Parts: sequence; structure tokens; C-alpha cells
Amino acid sequence: MHKFADLHYMNMLKKILIIEDEEFLYEMYKMKLEREGYQVVVASDGLEGVKSAKKVKPDLILLDLVLPGMDGYQVLQNIRADRQTKDIKIYILSNLGQNEEIKLGLETGADGYLIKANITPSQLVENIEKIFAGEKVGIRKQLSRAGDLPQSLPDKKKTKILTKERIIKVKKQEKEKMADILIIEDEEAIIEMYKIKLTSAGYQVSVAKNGAWGLKLAREKKFKIIIMDMVMPAMKGCQAIKELKSDDKTKNIPIIVLSNSAQDKDIAEAKACGAACYLLKSNITPAKLIKEVEKLLRN
Repeated sequence: MHKFADLHYMNMLKKILIIEDEEFLYEMYKMKLEREGYQVVVASDGLEGVKSAKKVKPDLILLDLVLPGMDGYQVLQNIRADRQTKDIKIYILSNLGQNEEIKLGLETGADGYLIKANITPSQLVENIEKIFAGEKVGIRKQLSRAGDLPQSLPDKKKTKILTKERIIKVKKQEKEKMADILIIEDEEAIIEMYKIKLTSAGYQVSVAKNGAWGLKLAREKKFKIIIMDMVMPAMKGCQAIKELKSDDKTKNIPIIVLSNSAQDKDIAEAKACGAACYLLKSNITPAKLIKEVEKLLRN
């Protein structure tokens, strides 16, 4: 208890600036970090981020790359070019994951690179603790091991990698990830694990702890995906799927079944009822589940 209190007090001395324009995401990160005792300031566009860096002089900046007005690369250049802010530790936190984008972010002056979709709020806190402890985290750590880090900063003209077409594409992808997802599941541990991962990837998540309540929510709100167990209180999975598929409001929503049963008859029954895919809880990870969600959203 004493150790926790000391850590919380030390965190209170640390200031973190989040430069991010998605309100849902920055509110989530802010709430999580403030619970851990950090002082958090948010800037919702690039220019505001540069001004906040000078005003607040944070101990760490978490920087998105796709921002209104001034993109993240330009923000990096401005902060690194100013003697008041040039030594601030900056980690990119973005869904841009192409090698050229990662390399350019590091060349432009980022201390490290984290992919939003691959990191939960709790994992972000763990990484921040490591950063303040002097450790390297994220993709820079991997590149450092491979000896692949560039030695010089790029010409400013080269930072125009975020073309209008690329920004539109990324924003479209991020908008898709804001899709509403319904989880129908009664196991708390599974609800928490998948909700955290889906939320950190940018999805809006609702939860129903039994089949009957799940049906009610599905009819009240437009969900893009439903993730459900087959064994639940109040209504069994197959009955719930049949009712969803027989209702005009919900019949076109893809349904992912998560089950503990690997028996062929159970898999065949779920698909016959209308499930889009059937995944075993013992074999599926949160990252794999997100891939299945993305696949169904593209179809």
C-alpha cells in the first residue's frame, strides 16, 4: 500500500500532453492516466499541440499523426526546432502503421512509436511507466535492436507523406473503427478483456449479459457487428441468432460467435442459425478478434 502511494505521488509530478483529435480516444486515455495520478493536458489539433507544448512543458507527449491543420510530422518538427521544447520526450501514438510512416516519424524526432490498435489503455500506462523509468518501448525499441534507426533528420519537404488521399483513407478507416459493436456475454473476465481491446482500437462497445437483453439492445441501436456466446442466461445463443435474423432491423448485422465448444455439431448449428463466423474462446486472442471484425466490416 505504501509502495502504491509513493508511485501515485511520483506520477502526480509528471505532466503528459496528449495531441489527438478523436474526442472518444483522448477522453479514454485522459481518464485512465489521471486515475494513475498523472497530470494530463489535451490538444485536439496540431497547432494547439505545439502551443501547449511550450506552455505546459510536459514530461511526455503522446502524438497522433493524422491531425487537423498541422499533421503530426509538422508538430514534431516545430517542437524539435524550438529550444524551449526540443528535449521533451515524444512518442507517436497512431494507427498509421506502414514502414515508411514509422521510419519517417522516428527520423523526424520521435522517441518511439506505438500503434493505437495494438495497445490497451492499461498497456499504455505500463509503457509510460517504462518510459519514465528510462526504458525504450514500442517500435523504436525493435528498430534499435535491428540497427535500423536513421542517423539524420529528413528534409522538411519529405515530411509531406500524409497526402490528402492518405489522410482521407486513414480517416475513413478510423471512422469504420468507431463502429458500434454489441457484445452478448455473461462472463465478466471475457467481457472486460474484449471490451478493453475493442475500445482501444477505436470501436464503440455496448454489453449485454444475457440473450434477451442483447436482443433488446440490438433492436434499439444500429450495431455494425454482434459478438456473442452460445451459452447464456435468459436465452440460448441459437435462439437469439434466429430472432436477430428474422427481424428486419437486425437481420443484416454480422454475428460472430465465441464459444467454448469445438464440436462439429455446435459449429454447424450456429452457422445454420445465421452466424457469420464461429470462433473458439480457447484459440482466439483479442488481436485476432479485431482482425475478424475488420474483415466483416469490409465485406
